[in-house]
Amino acid sequence: MKNKLLIIGLVLSGIFFGCQSEYEAPNSFSDIGFYNSAGTLKTLSVSLNKYMTFTDLSQGQIDHTWMIDKNINFLQGPIKTKDTTFTVINKGDTLTKEKTIILQFAEAGMKKVRLYNVFKDSVTFRGNTGGINYFMGSKKIDENRWVIDTTFMVKVYDTISGKLQVLQNNVPIPLNNKDTVYVEAGDLLHFSDQTTIGEPTGRTWSIKKVLAAGVASSPSDVVASSTSAEADIVFKKIGVFKASIAIVRTGQNIPAASRTYLITRPIKVTPSTKPFVVSGILKEQANETIQVPFAGEFASFTDPKADFTVKVNGITFPIASIILNSTDQTILDVKLVNKIYRPDVITISYSGTSLKSTDNRVLQPFTDKSVVMHDVNLVGDSSVSGFENGGILWKPSGTSDGTVVVSTEQFASGAASLKLSLVPGKAKAEAIVTLPAGITIDASKIYTIRYKVYIVPGATGVEAPTQTGWTFSSNYSPQFFNTIRPPVESGKWLTFEKDYTGTTLITQMYFRVISNSPKTTTATIYVDDFYVVEKEVRP
Repeated sequence: MKNKLLIIGLVLSGIFFGCQSEYEAPNSFSDIGFYNSAGTLKTLSVSLNKYMTFTDLSQGQIDHTWMIDKNINFLQGPIKTKDTTFTVINKGDTLTKEKTIILQFAEAGMKKVRLYNVFKDSVTFRGNTGGINYFMGSKKIDENRWVIDTTFMVKVYDTISGKLQVLQNNVPIPLNNKDTVYVEAGDLLHFSDQTTIGEPTGRTWSIKKVLAAGVASSPSDVVASSTSAEADIVFKKIGVFKASIAIVRTGQNIPAASRTYLITRPIKVTPSTKPFVVSGILKEQANETIQVPFAGEFASFTDPKADFTVKVNGITFPIASIILNSTDQTILDVKLVNKIYRPDVITISYSGTSLKSTDNRVLQPFTDKSVVMHDVNLVGDSSVSGFENGGILWKPSGTSDGTVVVSTEQFASGAASLKLSLVPGKAKAEAIVTLPAGITIDASKIYTIRYKVYIVPGATGVEAPTQTGWTFSSNYSPQFFNTIRPPVESGKWLTFEKDYTGTTLITQMYFRVISNSPKTTTATIYVDDFYVVEKEVRP
């Protein structure tokens, strides 16, 4: 991230800010200021072997020195954005008198960049770190000798280095050769991503068909995938496949990175010796089709409706059709004659003998397999609704004076939540997100809105009007709010839900914690799993 921000301590022509020494003569003054190309965070971040620029903008100093840790290189400038090769200068040096330095970080870990300035007058630096203003005064070391000693902490992220394991029947498979791994149709392999070097935040395992020479690839070549670090992947299709993993590092205020690894051993799926059965979760789709997955591909068949029974809320419903899924021959698509609704409880049974797999196994009967109903969260993907991947679209609002961060300390689901904190003197902690596509609301319909809150025990000063609120406008009338005052429980995740009707298009969402009137509130809450969905009720 090249979020170039200027941090400087001089008020001069409305550009600089800080504290000027007492007047002595025209153009005789001392001021402290500095700049770095990575922003104003308390701890800066950079990828291994990448560079960062620091500039001392001070004036009137008697002495000035940059000091750096070992395994940080001075680079020759200027450097253009598209440059990929750099020239190291003064190799091994850790001191310089230059005003501007370009540093390459050649070792992972926490590093220090120190700026030591001596002035003949007292100066004060006024800065801002992570949105918080602060002042740093000089220290007198001798007559007419005042020092400001500043250390920048830089976290250097290592290159992602994958540590992978594949297990078959709980036995690790050697990955250092190209021998074929044989798997029966319907069996699984366990894929384990144990990568820690480079501090990745996510990954995607992919299983793809091995194509013949000259055959163009297509998205349908991916037959299975998973974003889990520990993934059990079932191989349903007969054929030869290859496995790969894309490991990524993403998030707010950290340098992005990715690395892809190909498992060199091909995976050959052979006909199964096991029963042909349901394998996985039965799911309703957006068009009310119910998909039923099986442990193998189906051979061609004629209409099998007579062998299936579908019950909706305990009542048998007529079946319109049962066909093979157009892109995955291990799935049957079931369509009913009548409309189904999200609150319905649906089960499916099979009692026939006609359906077979491509390796000639007879489908085994099953009874009352439950269907998971279709549920689309209109808020969007997990980075918006659940703050995953750093919740990068969420920001503190312009009027928020409390603490607003995406945190991994508590979460209702996934691995992150939104943390909002108030201390005495602060009016509100408020986060805002702009929705890329917005949420279209039909004014004639009712919507369910829901979120989860964790209140850290020990909150004080929570008398009225202290509250949390979720709103779709920037005013102070939340569409949905709740108190954080007792008897509301703390120390556990609470779910708040209500019906909503309102505006036709939601483009922004706000979530805030508001202090009491004297602003004496001390409270920390976490919020997770924002949810908006059209409410369905069976007539």
